Amino acid sequence: MQCKEAAQATAQAPGTAPGAAQSDADKTVLQSAVNQISEMAALSWSVSERYAEQIKLSGQTAKAELKLTGRSLTVAAGLIVCLGAGMVLMWFSLLLALGYVIFHFSGSVLLSSAVLMVLQLAVLYWCWRSLDYVLSQVGFGETWRQLKRLLLKAEGASDAD
Repeated sequence: MQCKEAAQATAQAPGTAPGAAQSDADKTVLQSAVNQISEMAALSWSVSERYAEQIKLSGQTAKAELKLTGRSLTVAAGLIVCLGAGMVLMWFSLLLALGYVIFHFSGSVLLSSAVLMVLQLAVLYWCWRSLDYVLSQVGFGETWRQLKRLLLKAEGASDAD
């Protein structure tokens, strides 16, 4: 039978002290561990900097969309005022003159009113489409898209742990 001390003894090179080989191995392992920890710290710092940059970019996008939204709402308000006040007066005058000319040359009230109705509907359709486009520019779609992407990446990273 072997004794317990002989089974636990480590092989050493001839001429070296028993603690010297173990000390070099410990230093190598310790240095490797320190290198890995410093590399992990550098990667963590890089990730946190990139995350902060993404947050900053999302904030800049939100500010830009806020400006665009303000401009779009201003244009929409202008279109509504124009449609509600100035265009009504101008359009009424134009339709009145056009109706008079059509009635004068054709003598038909039905033809005059049909032409004026078609013109009125065409202009209202154009105004509606313009207003719809301007109001479609209102919102924070790009900001929400970036934040969702950022949050989904953060959730994916925490799920992987």
